[in-house]
Amino acid sequence: MTVQIDEKIFMATVMPALQSGDAERLAAAVRVRWTPRQVQRLLRHDEVDVRRVAAISLGLIGDDTSIQPLARTLRDADPQVSEMAEHGLWSIWFRLGSAEALEPFQRGLEALSDEQYATAVELFTQANAIDPTFAEPYNQAAIAHYFLGDYRQSLHCACDAVRRMSVHFGAIAGMGHCYAQLGNLDLALRCYRHTLCLNPHIHMIRHAIVRLERSRLESNSASGEFLLDTLSI
Repeated sequence: MTVQIDEKIFMATVMPALQSGDAERLAAAVRVRWTPRQVQRLLRHDEVDVRRVAAISLGLIGDDTSIQPLARTLRDADPQVSEMAEHGLWSIWFRLGSAEALEPFQRGLEALSDEQYATAVELFTQANAIDPTFAEPYNQAAIAHYFLGDYRQSLHCACDAVRRMSVHFGAIAGMGHCYAQLGNLDLALRCYRHTLCLNPHIHMIRHAIVRLERSRLESNSASGEFLLDTLSI
């Protein structure tokens, strides 16, 4: 049985670290007293500040059990709660791999940041060879392939990510970008709409939907020139 958290004690405990901006101190303050499952309950609290801090805390200490609660919180009426839930999901996705897989994954992220896309693909592939259940290297490989202009391989990698993490709105949006580049506007729209079902606050995807719908009205043929530079959302 999961013991309920007293939200007043929770807020009093975390606020000093939160106000100082010390993430390690905040993580330690939460981890020493509560489990991720206990903190997850606060995502449904009536007080918006409690929900915000719970989402921030889960981004630091959350595990795979926190993914579905945070994914539901993406639809919170408060934009800041949704934003903190989004940050929390990305943080968890980036650390869900085994210790051995995280090493080439981190080097892959560095290569991607340096625009060394082919090297990044190799490193992300290494990470998944070590830990095939680790979803994020597939998504990051999809991003690297996209910037290399290999949209079919990018789509393949994004699909691999979604198979392992069904609520991965970033990978689903990436699938939409690839379908748009490949000229399949119907499938692109389906991916974008599903992305918004999961995460309604991604405004760039709303703009992409408007542009695609306009393109379909203006021409019955798909345009291979459709391009977004927001794959990394």
